[in-house]
Amino acid sequence: MKHFYNIKGVFFDLDGTLFETAPELVAAAQKTLQKLGLQTVSPNVIESFIGKGAENLVRKSIELSASGASDRYLKLGMDLFYKFYDEIADQSKAYDGALDAVMQLNHKGLKLACVTNKPKHFTHKILKEHKMDQLLDFVVSGDEVEKKKPDPMPIHLTCHTLQIKPIESIMVGDSCHDIDAGYNAGTFVVTVPYGYQSGQSIKSNKVDLAVNNLTDLLTVIN
Repeated sequence: MKHFYNIKGVFFDLDGTLFETAPELVAAAQKTLQKLGLQTVSPNVIESFIGKGAENLVRKSIELSASGASDRYLKLGMDLFYKFYDEIADQSKAYDGALDAVMQLNHKGLKLACVTNKPKHFTHKILKEHKMDQLLDFVVSGDEVEKKKPDPMPIHLTCHTLQIKPIESIMVGDSCHDIDAGYNAGTFVVTVPYGYQSGQSIKSNKVDLAVNNLTDLLTVIN
């Protein structure tokens, strides 16, 4: 297994990497469609829309249900989705080993960050519920930057804020967006096998290491 040396920072994606958020996202999307008077969509299909931001998830769900006529529903749909999701977002569960890994990496003195495309309000709500916010040095959400992942901008911002170089950092995620963002930013890239890949393979020569559990990071960072 590959080992990483002289690492000063580890950056985590949220949805599908630290937390299993699909049940709550799917439930909020289904309630949104129902409130709009549209047919609900298969949970598995809605789950495949996760990872590219809330607007993409709602838009795709509406397009599928309303046969492409998303524009007339989108603004109200977003308002409804945020309302319904806000009621249940903090019910998301951390993946096995996630909290332990973050705690132990924090104790090692590494700079830790959450780099997500999720809106700030929900990101902080979930992190705070699990007290993970207290272990992180920086959090950047999708609505706080001009460009989301897969653009490297959020990672460059994180490195600048934490005063570490990309080559001293690891981006950990579950999707091609995380892989491309980390690779283009110049960080090492680690993937987890669970999460939300939007039907895309995460096997890539851009990935430095694939781990089964986030606690595996504790044995490969020296």
